[in-house]
This record gives sequence, structure tokens and C-alpha cells, in this order.
Amino acid sequence: MSHALIIDDNMIVSRAIQDRLSSLGFRSFDQTWTEELAVAAATRRAPDLVVVGDSVETGSALSAARRISKQRSIPILMITADPGRLLQRIPKDTSFDGPFLLNEIEAAVALSHASG
Repeated sequence: MSHALIIDDNMIVSRAIQDRLSSLGFRSFDQTWTEELAVAAATRRAPDLVVVGDSVETGSALSAARRISKQRSIPILMITADPGRLLQRIPKDTSFDGPFLLNEIEAAVALSHASG
């Protein structure tokens, strides 16, 4: 069973991500909307995939993803409606593919499995 952690404060976006991941075989989800909730959820149940959306209520979704990835190696997908804005927040020395638009999530998941 595949478990995904979705980090975004927009419940409509989170639900759309969950629906797309469900069609790809993910069966359980944690949806979080703050950095601390995301880290706590990953500690309780290690996800097979972390999906970072555009924003969170408090803290940083990218910081949460970094903290979670220090605990274990895990694919992290960035899903955004505004790639330019998200790219401005990513450190310059970071190696990554993406960010991805919501309609590109299937290709992004396939890429994460090929890289992992």
C-alpha cells in the first residue's frame, strides 16, 4: 500500500492531488497545512511520497520537505499553479526536476519512481 503526504493549505488543491494519486495506486494519505503538522504526520507514518503545494498556513512547505527527507530518502514532488513564484523560493544549489503543474502529476510520479 502506498502512502502519500500532501502539504498544502488549500483543501481543494489537496483533494485534487489526492484524487490524482489515488488513480495511480496510492491508498492512504495525510493532508497537512502547516510545516509542523507535515513533519509530525511523517514521523507518525512514513510516507512513500511527499507532495508540496504552493503554500501553508504557517512555516514553509519546502522546509517541511527538507526536514522530512533528512529522516529518510523519499521522493518529493512540488506541485504548483505558479512555477515562477515557487522557483524563486528554492535555494540555487538545489538539484531537482520540476516544479510540476497539477495536470503533470502522473508524469512526475513516474519520474520519481524511475529516480528512486
